[in-house]
Amino acid sequence: MTIQQVQAQRERIRRAAGLLAVEHHAAGSTPSGMTIKAHAQSIYDDGIHQAENTAGAGAMTWVAAAELIANTYERLVTDMQKAGRP
Repeated sequence: MTIQQVQAQRERIRRAAGLLAVEHHAAGSTPSGMTIKAHAQSIYDDGIHQAENTAGAGAMTWVAAAELIANTYERLVTDMQKAGRP
């Protein structure tokens, strides 16, 4: 696991979390009292926490866990965008 791999996955999670927060806002499902920016940060923090817990438990490397989380976030964004189309 290289620093570049970690940074790349962190950035993927950050981008996907931002897009996911925007989609939630468009769907009217942003948590009450939370801005899009705060919601994106919350989603990002949760993804990083999940990757750290998975790696800490020895289930997989941090990079592998982060990649799965980023993939899931990106898939959720795509699904939400498709659902919003006429």
